[in-house]
Amino acid sequence: MSKKLYNILIISSLLLLITACKTDPLEDYFVQATESPDYFVVNIPASIISFDEDQLDPKTLKDVHSIKKMNVLVYKNNFKPAKKQAEFEKAHKIINSKHFKTLTKINNKGYEVVFSYQGKPTGIDEIVFLGKDKNYNFVIGMLKGKDVNVNSIAKALKHIKKVDKSQAESVIEILKPNRETESAK
Repeated sequence: MSKKLYNILIISSLLLLITACKTDPLEDYFVQATESPDYFVVNIPASIISFDEDQLDPKTLKDVHSIKKMNVLVYKNNFKPAKKQAEFEKAHKIINSKHFKTLTKINNKGYEVVFSYQGKPTGIDEIVFLGKDKNYNFVIGMLKGKDVNVNSIAKALKHIKKVDKSQAESVIEILKPNRETESAK
């Protein structure tokens, strides 16, 4: 094998290895968090919400149906405030990275929520949110779709027909403060 061909093979292999190792930092964070006892994971199916489909145009319906579920991580370790703040800062750094563009920020009654997205406003592949209170209790969520238009989601939200209460109650129950956590304060 000629030296030139050998060098081309080595460089090609390195480039292939580099591109194969590219990962999504948020997905990596979710994988690590699901293995941590400090988090619990809530998978919320898109079917929890139904829309008045007669009021939605075909593009909006397509966008709504492309969303299958939302994954939410809830940080539950209330015993070590410094660790909780450090974990929040790690999640905040990911959401504010170059991978995501800020969609909107909400500050209301001691709660802050940042919604960001990946993709173009007319073709969003992933919407993420990070919410916290003044004590750094936080949740981080990821909603995946395929070429979702921000305007379609806004339009669909105006035409929610119902929320499946049986599914919603199980999610709300999980998010309620743990009695042991409250008594340990």
